[in-house]
Amino acid sequence: MFCETEAETFADPARELIFQVARGYLERRAITATELVFEPAQHKALLDDGARFQEILQRIALLQGQHTKRPVLERMKELTALAEAAMRRVEAQAAKLPTLTAIAEAQQQGFLRGTMIDEWVRDGVVVARLVAASDGWEAKAGLCLDLLEAGLGNESHALADQTLSEILRLKPAAPSLYGEAGRRRLIDICLGLAGENLPSDVPEVLRRLRQTVDAMALSHSRAAICEKLAEALDGSLPLFSNEPYLEWQGLQMLRQRLAARPMLAGDPAIQTNLARRFARFATPELLNPILAREPDIARKLLFLLGLYREVEEGNARFELQGILSHYMEHRDFKTQFLGPQATREEFATLAAAISEALVRADIPDQRKARLLDQFRSQLAAVVKPNGQRNIQRGQGGPNDAVIVQGLRIPLRNWSPVGLLFGPCPPGMAIGDKLSIAVEIRSAGLNLDFRAEAEVLRVTDDVVAARYACNDAAIVQRIKSYFAV
Repeated sequence: MFCETEAETFADPARELIFQVARGYLERRAITATELVFEPAQHKALLDDGARFQEILQRIALLQGQHTKRPVLERMKELTALAEAAMRRVEAQAAKLPTLTAIAEAQQQGFLRGTMIDEWVRDGVVVARLVAASDGWEAKAGLCLDLLEAGLGNESHALADQTLSEILRLKPAAPSLYGEAGRRRLIDICLGLAGENLPSDVPEVLRRLRQTVDAMALSHSRAAICEKLAEALDGSLPLFSNEPYLEWQGLQMLRQRLAARPMLAGDPAIQTNLARRFARFATPELLNPILAREPDIARKLLFLLGLYREVEEGNARFELQGILSHYMEHRDFKTQFLGPQATREEFATLAAAISEALVRADIPDQRKARLLDQFRSQLAAVVKPNGQRNIQRGQGGPNDAVIVQGLRIPLRNWSPVGLLFGPCPPGMAIGDKLSIAVEIRSAGLNLDFRAEAEVLRVTDDVVAARYACNDAAIVQRIKSYFAV
């Protein structure tokens, strides 16, 4: 906010800037920026606090000077003049005001609906006095909600929203609003304010806030909730468990919870801090224990590809690409791809999942192609689980077909989880979701079923797809057929 006029010193962005810059001072004094701006007694306390007033103005001048390229000294003179004029205006309006003890009383006297600068300042003084008179942070937050629910004028509504957002962020207010249970509780509360169920023991004011956030466009309060969640996610100490795999599972679940809350999902600070937490799993102290618990190379590869999808930091991704290459080239890949207890269905499912994850991974094209070639080459030599069907039994016959959008396409090969069919018309791409019908007309099986399929690969007009049938009886017949 680059204040050029006295009116701008009272505007919404200026109040927020004052809160950000003077936050340490406000927390020591246990007051809001609203009280600092609109209460003459707080002006005097600030001016009496050594060089604090000049220090705050200098920080603002430095911030603004970086953007405007204007000399800091010049900007300091302008800011000092604006601040002193604003203080005089606040003092003049405060001297005219009667004693007020309630919002209804202020409204009855025509306050809180100002449309010009002196009225805005007068209404700011009213709000500051009501906030200061409230006993405790929970009561101050409740007063802001009362103001919002009272249907105030635009400026007073914005002031109540911005003041509430300060209270939500101030450290002295945290124990009475959020409790002392730590980051996990704060995460649950922020998600609750964004639409999940709030913890049962939160203060009533937070339940009211949840309803108000749903009902009104409160840009400052919403931003404050996002800031508190980003604060809870910051740092490197575990959130859910000291055991790396349980911490991974907890973060995966948190990612899903955030995705379901649009108010939080798009916040850059939240996403940055969450990404940093996922990136830590690429470090040996977290990655090695997780890989050690996976009994075979297939599941190690699947975890690494899932981790790669979550990690955004370039160096961490480069390290993961190297680890993937290590396992693709592993001398025991042939015998350790799956453990001896694995079933044919597990083999097919894991192989398809790894192939799909590789295809979708945001890996440079040349390196991705090399990893895919390595995987397919190694997979061809893998010792299959005992009882593996002869591939001829899963081969499509002359009358077997996949029907896609009314088009009958020859089925070349199939398994309990995958289909290979073609030639297909142009336009099919990896990731396409298809509603299909399948017809099997072999000597040992006569079967028709519908399924949902996803395209995993398209090569020379031949499609490899993963499918799922929702008919339990059909699924059992397929399993029995391939179990022979």
